[in-house]
Amino acid sequence: MPGSHIIWTVCRNSTTAFSAIFFALVLFPPHGLASFTASLQPCQLPVLAIGNDGVLARCQVYFAGSPGSVELVGRAPNHVREAVFRDRDKKTVQRIPVSAQPFIDPENVSIIVRDMNFDGMPDFGLRDFALTGANEPWRFWLWDRVRNSFVFHTALSKLPNPEVSTASQVVRAHVVDEHDNITTNTYTWHQGELVLQGSTREIIR
Repeated sequence: MPGSHIIWTVCRNSTTAFSAIFFALVLFPPHGLASFTASLQPCQLPVLAIGNDGVLARCQVYFAGSPGSVELVGRAPNHVREAVFRDRDKKTVQRIPVSAQPFIDPENVSIIVRDMNFDGMPDFGLRDFALTGANEPWRFWLWDRVRNSFVFHTALSKLPNPEVSTASQVVRAHVVDEHDNITTNTYTWHQGELVLQGSTREIIR
């Protein structure tokens, strides 16, 4: 697994280029371009004209203990209405209704599929909106072994610029203020809930 800064760093580096990419996509719809998610799963961008409904991105992911895929379905270029998970035989495992506008471009499809709560099972995250400034909003669904499905987690979804450290078994939220100062809140998991362990603040001179 890549380093713990993978969620925030990959998506933040894409922000400055998004406007140019967006207008390029409006003028020239993608033709099966390859892309990657924030957690580096490969994706395909099906041919879909701007304003049309259909599959916006199809990404290869590992979930529920085996390889499969997730499709972001909605209106081109990036209005997502549903995330559809399919197993290796392309059978539908779960449909998650959403309303989001993440990055979907040749460089990045802003979803993440990795273990967020350190229970050994990959979870699912989707960036809420692409153009939201320095504090990147995400929504997260944790895999529930009992229900055999992804379940929305409210507290985790409230953390801006989330960072997961598997080595340290912590989740960090990086909150950027109007002066670009960064407050980092560190959380651990306890009985399925996030528990704040401490905060640090970086002052930008």
